[in-house]
Amino acid sequence: MVLGVTITSATPQAVQAFLDERQGLFRAFDHDLKHGVSANEIARMAAPAVSRPVVLAYLNAKELAADVHRILRSARLEGIFGADITGEIGRGARVVHLTLVVDPQEIERDQDTLVMHLADILLPEGIRLDTPEQSSIAEALWDGESVRLRRQKRQRAQHTGS
Repeated sequence: MVLGVTITSATPQAVQAFLDERQGLFRAFDHDLKHGVSANEIARMAAPAVSRPVVLAYLNAKELAADVHRILRSARLEGIFGADITGEIGRGARVVHLTLVVDPQEIERDQDTLVMHLADILLPEGIRLDTPEQSSIAEALWDGESVRLRRQKRQRAQHTGS
């Protein structure tokens, strides 16, 4: 109360409205990407509201996670492994991680063989698993840790003049 007048702050409602609208904007990015609009075009259209690096990082992470889910599904590994994206929508780094989604004791296959198989099916799609600093990929996954996934940079064809 200031000078006998009760002041209601508009800030919390405005912040919530902004966050809701931002969610809607990023859902629109998802929609456009699913319907064939390129990430670069979406970033160009969004430029007045969201910076290009934020849009591209978000869309690249979404594409990578979708590709990993598709690969896991086709290899019948979706019930064993999962891929998740870190970071808050519109803020911070967007990183895709692979996790073990079942109790390791339920898996009958050898962990190293299974992880090698997984790496082998990801590689042709240009996706690799980052090796953790303190352990192997299999050890990290079986210990409940997540392992970062990265898309390999595409090699540009070199032009040789004659």
